[in-house]
Amino acid sequence: MQGRADPEYMQILNIIRRGQRLIIQATKEGVDASLAEELINESRYALKLNKREESINYAKKAIVEVIKAKRQKDRTALGKEGVLEKLTKAELRQKCQELGLETIGLKSELIERIRDSIGESASEEAGTKVSEKPEKERTPPAPEQVEVLKLPDEAEILAGSGVEALKKNTWNPMKDAKNLTPGLSYLIEEKRPEKFFHIYKALRENGMQGMVISRTNPKILNRTFGLDEKEAVWLTGKEIQGEIRSVLPILEFIMSIYEEFMDSNKNGILVLDGLEYLLTNNKFNSVLRFIRQLVDNVSQTECILMVALSPDALDSTEVTLLEKDLLPLNYLE
Repeated sequence: MQGRADPEYMQILNIIRRGQRLIIQATKEGVDASLAEELINESRYALKLNKREESINYAKKAIVEVIKAKRQKDRTALGKEGVLEKLTKAELRQKCQELGLETIGLKSELIERIRDSIGESASEEAGTKVSEKPEKERTPPAPEQVEVLKLPDEAEILAGSGVEALKKNTWNPMKDAKNLTPGLSYLIEEKRPEKFFHIYKALRENGMQGMVISRTNPKILNRTFGLDEKEAVWLTGKEIQGEIRSVLPILEFIMSIYEEFMDSNKNGILVLDGLEYLLTNNKFNSVLRFIRQLVDNVSQTECILMVALSPDALDSTEVTLLEKDLLPLNYLE
């Protein structure tokens, strides 16, 4: 058995510790995390026996389980009559963001959006009950693939606006792409990551390899910006089956993907689109440490890091802290 200074061992241990923190936090909030706790204990036992692959698998299952349990509790609470109406618009936007829903809309639209999402989740969990309805009352089940490839509202908006918006002006993404310096990290400030992805595409056309982690389905990125689906990983709260690569909003998992890419690409492009989503699943200081570690890693290579951000999603102090480590490029209109 290798020593505890082994980087792989420490990375697995950090994932286990993160899972344990999530379980403790969930338990304090009244969530039944007993299954997640059993899974994380099994992960510790597997690591003790140096069964690293088994340890990682159990740790992942534990984190997924505790996230699912917390979300179910939140949905149950939000489903109670009058609860959503008492929330402020800012709180409703936050709930929409946590549920992976579009955050733009009137208060009544946000409430309806959340209710629809809660209703869909309840229907999925009561699937066996639905099948007991008389034939005439049954709703035909959607093909299994639809659940996997369901497009978020934000992605649909991107698909309808990204290319058309650029046709209306003379902005040249290649010019801005050539101004990015290898070894440096950039914060691309934009309401929606449109020019962000066109700059990335320009860098790719210039011969650089890329690794994209995004809140947008890779199929939509391909359709909208012409990105290769194989170079994109979908940042989502659920595990996706099929050809699409996905990653949970767990900082250690994301860092592992970027480090693996940098090991084989010393002059590639690292893209992170989903900082706001990470902040709904992690504390700001944890995300800031993650960004700083990533910036340090990139600075030791000829890679370029691009992070997308809609500044309205954070307070000014948080944006300022990010801008200290990431060079800001403002595309706000």
